[in-house]
Amino acid sequence: MKLNVRNYYGNALVELGREDPDVVAFDADLSNSTKTAMFGNEFPERFFNMGICEQDMVSTAAGMAACGKIPFVSTFSVFVPGRCFDQIRMCIAYPEMNVKLVSTHGGISVGKDGPSHHAVEDLSLMKVLPDFNIFVPCDPLSAYSTIKTIHDIKGPCYVRLFRDSVESIYDEDSGFDPLHSHVLQDGDDLAIIGHGFATHNALAAGKMLEAEGYSARIIDLQVLRPLDEKTILRAAKDCGNVLTVEDHSIFGGMGSTITDLLSQRLPTKVSMLGVDRFTESGRPDDLYDKYGLSARSIVEKSKELIR
Repeated sequence: MKLNVRNYYGNALVELGREDPDVVAFDADLSNSTKTAMFGNEFPERFFNMGICEQDMVSTAAGMAACGKIPFVSTFSVFVPGRCFDQIRMCIAYPEMNVKLVSTHGGISVGKDGPSHHAVEDLSLMKVLPDFNIFVPCDPLSAYSTIKTIHDIKGPCYVRLFRDSVESIYDEDSGFDPLHSHVLQDGDDLAIIGHGFATHNALAAGKMLEAEGYSARIIDLQVLRPLDEKTILRAAKDCGNVLTVEDHSIFGGMGSTITDLLSQRLPTKVSMLGVDRFTESGRPDDLYDKYGLSARSIVEKSKELIR
């Protein structure tokens, strides 16, 4: 059964509100879509709908953090960080404010909303800010666990969620750790590393490759910063080939982060699948096919890399 990760964000936020009276929530007129409305319905005195004023929202949240509150700030990924990078940089990152940015509708999986809403630059922007913790959950449990975990991290955090509903990858018995990456399938011909929505296609591709006699290690890179270098270096050493898959620009995102690491520590053959241009409106599956992010595209690129 497919579930929506944004609902699990909303549930986790409500639970945090019950547990900690210092938790406050901000939104920019999109609370029904981001699911912060769930928090607002239960804690109206701690919920602030700032309207279409993302810069003001971020600055106000930073001010509340300076007063001891723990703000969770949400809107679509194109707006946070896209519309208010300066405020994030100067009001949150520079003074290391304890603000949690949780954006939704990341990547081209947003689909028919088109290129104006296809955020494929947000992780690149956030990655260059010192001391920002960056998380990219892939399913309901990982989203829920990540939100509960960042509450206890003293410092700025960015969590990127996506629009579409997905099957669960993790369950309560999986021992999921929000602070580390996870090997979903073992193998030694190549390592396929994905995160967020793209992890599902990476995992499907791994099963398809296995059926064709290839051995693929599938890694869910749950945390982009701080990077789980140990898991990546081990995979590169064991497999000798690395393929990164991301619903994001290949410039400055997960793929380039991994190539930066490997070029310095363990030179390895790496190919990157991602987006390198403005896209267009369409169904998510059609867009994934066109831009080489479908499971079949990952299989083809994997065999090319192995050869």
